[in-house]
Amino acid sequence: MLLVSLIVGIAICFGVPIAGLVLLMRKRRGAGKAFALGAAAFVVSQLLIRIPVLQLVLPNFGWFAVMQLYPWRYGLFLGLTAGLAEETARWIAARYLLKGKDTMEHGLGGIEAMLLVGLNMIAGVVMALAGQAELLGATGASVLVSGAERLSAMAFHVGASLLVMYGVRTGRSTLYWALAVILHGVLDAAVVILPAVFGVGVLGIELWAAALGGLTLAAGICACRRKGA
Repeated sequence: MLLVSLIVGIAICFGVPIAGLVLLMRKRRGAGKAFALGAAAFVVSQLLIRIPVLQLVLPNFGWFAVMQLYPWRYGLFLGLTAGLAEETARWIAARYLLKGKDTMEHGLGGIEAMLLVGLNMIAGVVMALAGQAELLGATGASVLVSGAERLSAMAFHVGASLLVMYGVRTGRSTLYWALAVILHGVLDAAVVILPAVFGVGVLGIELWAAALGGLTLAAGICACRRKGA
């Protein structure tokens, strides 16, 4: 069961965005460039800047340690800094690097699923085949939940990208950038706040992520399809 679940998870994390990229590259010129820049935006803003600051710099400050004792403050801090970092990087890419490539087909994403979850699942398959599955500390069900969470995350990130692109295209970039930041912050903050404050379990968190991811994707698509957009 665990091995099958890992394979399904890999198919989600890698197969969905890659299949989407192939299809969109056939339909819309520049989709490949948009995907690459979106990947670069995530890597630079999160992996090279925000996460190292959170892990290496902020722990040296007493206020950061104290803040972690308060779920609301800590959750909102993590969520909003994630939104500020990633949505600002998306805005830079849309505003300065993707001129003329701002249709709905240029909003595809998925690099986060590949790097943060997909690679771990590949490692898990290797360990399972080597007879070391018990070292993973995971079950087939938990792996499938992780795969489902990535679908919700991909829906959200595509929706946020579309909102940012729509704002840039229509001259209202500040408004839609701020909307994307707030939605991003609310999504990520819930991971800390829901279990710590309300006792919500994994299923509840995943349902929240699915709902907000779906709503954000729908909002992005509706914005890009508006008359005159």
